[in-house]
Amino acid sequence: MKPILKWMPLMLCSSLALSGCGLFQDGYYYDRNVEYQKAEMAKPLELPASSNQVRYQDSMPVPEADSDFSASDAIDDAPRPQPLASGQGDDQPYAEMRQAGSEHWLLVDAAPASVWPRLQGFAVDHGVNPTAINAAGGRIETAQGSVSLRQGLRSGTSEVRCDIGSSAQCLSSIKAYLDNNHTADSGVSLAAQPLDQSERVKLRNRGGNWELDLALDGERAWSELYYQLQNGFDDNRLTVTDQNRSAGQFFIDYLPLDADDGGWFNWFGSDPQPNRYRLQLDSNAGNSVVTVTGSDGQPIEPAAARELLDAIASTLR
Repeated sequence: MKPILKWMPLMLCSSLALSGCGLFQDGYYYDRNVEYQKAEMAKPLELPASSNQVRYQDSMPVPEADSDFSASDAIDDAPRPQPLASGQGDDQPYAEMRQAGSEHWLLVDAAPASVWPRLQGFAVDHGVNPTAINAAGGRIETAQGSVSLRQGLRSGTSEVRCDIGSSAQCLSSIKAYLDNNHTADSGVSLAAQPLDQSERVKLRNRGGNWELDLALDGERAWSELYYQLQNGFDDNRLTVTDQNRSAGQFFIDYLPLDADDGGWFNWFGSDPQPNRYRLQLDSNAGNSVVTVTGSDGQPIEPAAARELLDAIASTLR
């Protein structure tokens, strides 16, 4: 009887395969993939209006879809959650004030899911009475205004904005709180995880032409692009030769990545020469687009345009 009993779990698992049973070494486990794929949205729990909204929130909300993707029978496995990690570096201040024109914000060297619990801690410690809290949208609404959080331009960074009273004074208070509490283990927020997944620097091909899309207004896009062109490249790789702020143009000398990897130049003892390009920055509301042409404004090869814009994108991400 022992041999028969030994194989009974395997026989049971085979007969219940349609119910989601899976093998795991010498035993078996309950596979929930089918349940996740066929899950339906339930009506949210309604709390009394007097409940503390800082303490009671959705712990694992389902984010709104931002594409035309739909599930199909071809999907066998439920996707795994994205890892949550801080972008804090050794030589980078945890929180610093930033300004572009009349706009003020706080740049935090950590992912939004790590910053969100600390913003909630700031609200509690400073007696802020929220009227609405949206972790997935990164907003704390109050009767006097709001505090908002979103992913920074670079991955693993966050931007905090405040329109309660004086923006600069509000952000200064938040900065002091974050600087004093960022080493404490506040954990990460699963509810705010969708904020970490917004890609703000995108390289696109539209109609055979490559362009770099930035989720920034014109003034901020110019400032970020100018800084990275000046500091994000080796001088032998890229040099800014001229600029025209009113026209949104940068003139640069750029050495392609494969220009110094050998070839005819080394045979004759010549150094490779950089190519001259013109970067065009066009903005509309809160979005900007960077395109590249020759210095004379004429189109260049798509492969060359893609390499240059991809190199710039890597400094912005």
